Amino acid sequence: MPDRVTAIEVIRQSEQGISVRPFLVRADDGNRYFVKGLSRAGGPSLMSEVIAAELGVLMGLPIPEWRIIDIPQGLIDFSPMENIRDLSGGPAFASRQVENVNELMWAGLRSVPLELQRKVLLFDWWIQNGDRCLGENGGNVNLLLDSQGNLVVIDHNVAFDASLTAEEFCDNHVFRDQLHHFQDLVTRQEYARELDAALGHWDRIVALLPVEWIYRDSDEIDETIPTLLQRLETLHQFRDERFWGQL
Repeated sequence: MPDRVTAIEVIRQSEQGISVRPFLVRADDGNRYFVKGLSRAGGPSLMSEVIAAELGVLMGLPIPEWRIIDIPQGLIDFSPMENIRDLSGGPAFASRQVENVNELMWAGLRSVPLELQRKVLLFDWWIQNGDRCLGENGGNVNLLLDSQGNLVVIDHNVAFDASLTAEEFCDNHVFRDQLHHFQDLVTRQEYARELDAALGHWDRIVALLPVEWIYRDSDEIDETIPTLLQRLETLHQFRDERFWGQL
């Protein structure tokens, strides 16, 4: 289980982000993290971040290390920073900062290895993440390149979106040019084995989630939506031919 850390300094709020703008925070382990608070993001979004990060790493995707972070109330109460109360409400999600990164641009797509493009594409379809869009006129790609030109995969707070359609996904995903790769039956079987192996870690992943994120309130009876069972059912869909047929 990743070590739980405590914030010791809130440095600034990020300029990046649409639904949630994270804060850059220094923690007591000496590292800096981009943090999404429970009050602003909500438990379901933070659960999506953890589940996606764990499954993505199991698939070999370059997703930054993450932690659950506690934000002392004093850091919030005595800060003049705008929107600081976004960090209140309970344990938050922290994604470790990667130094010297730039957002992936349309002109840089060819620098990303084809197999990695395909894995990101499949992964996003698997977790119902429609928030990886890019075209010649821009988009919200949620992909970075580090100083060596290596891809960094971030931001999964809107995953498990039951309203995401295959048409919307296939029309807008940054790596949509790789969709043809999944038409081959043998290829599908190879990737299905990889998804199945990652999903074998489900119980361990669920055990990482704070109860404050899972339930609507402190009585711990009613789960937030989507529930853990609904998320698991989504992830099981790769076993159905329709999952692949829509790609």
